[in-house]
Amino acid sequence: MIPSNNNSSVNTFDLSEVGYVKRIVVGTVDPQSIPPESETQAKMDLINRCLNEFPKGKLLGMERSFSILRIGEHQVVLEAVSYHIGFTRQPFWLQEEELKAKQKPSFDIDPEKVKQFIDV
Repeated sequence: MIPSNNNSSVNTFDLSEVGYVKRIVVGTVDPQSIPPESETQAKMDLINRCLNEFPKGKLLGMERSFSILRIGEHQVVLEAVSYHIGFTRQPFWLQEEELKAKQKPSFDIDPEKVKQFIDV
């Protein structure tokens, strides 16, 4: 059943109120950098947080991109979906997460080398 447009309780969203747009890409079309499942789940958790926590964002649009690879006799399809979520202003918790991501070290610690330093 198609809802009537005469209903005054229709939830509308004015695009002129959007002051910040967060773009979140899930998946990849690059076969050299396929993300692990944990990274995909973290991005989906971020999307759910953007849509459910205060200030709630609104889904403005989605981009879908895909590539088809031929590996031997098999065809592989890689797909990425970009979600554009609009807010009236940037949420404070999103600013904190971006700061935490910038503060993470860009190197991995090798536990065996640490053990070598400790044993010496």
